[in-house]
Amino acid sequence: MTDPSEPAEVPPQEPAPPPQPPMQPQPYSYAAQFGVTPVPVNNNLGWAIAGILVCWPFGIPSLIKSLQVNSLWWQGQYAQAQASADDAKKWGKVAVIVGASLLGLYILAMIAYFVIMIVVFGFAAGSSSEW
Repeated sequence: MTDPSEPAEVPPQEPAPPPQPPMQPQPYSYAAQFGVTPVPVNNNLGWAIAGILVCWPFGIPSLIKSLQVNSLWWQGQYAQAQASADDAKKWGKVAVIVGASLLGLYILAMIAYFVIMIVVFGFAAGSSSEW
């Protein structure tokens, strides 16, 4: 028996393992394995700017969606970023098509106006010159 007044033998202790750094979530685990960083989605800002210049009522939603793409991408919301990029492109194309169509109609209306004015005043000027 051991005497309780005698100190007990302490077993040898091993040093504690070094602390591990916290794991960071990877956007694409397969690409991250090979050191490839994912490329952000094209935000279609060109379509948005063209839409603003040509037909602003449809260009404004395009610009808003286009400016959301990068922030959604860096927050890790890849599907929403792609959806915003697609919406920006859609509204930009709608704005350019509508604006170009309206501009074409305006040009045709001006041509028709000048043709009518030449026909009306041209014949009137030719018939009133005989006194």
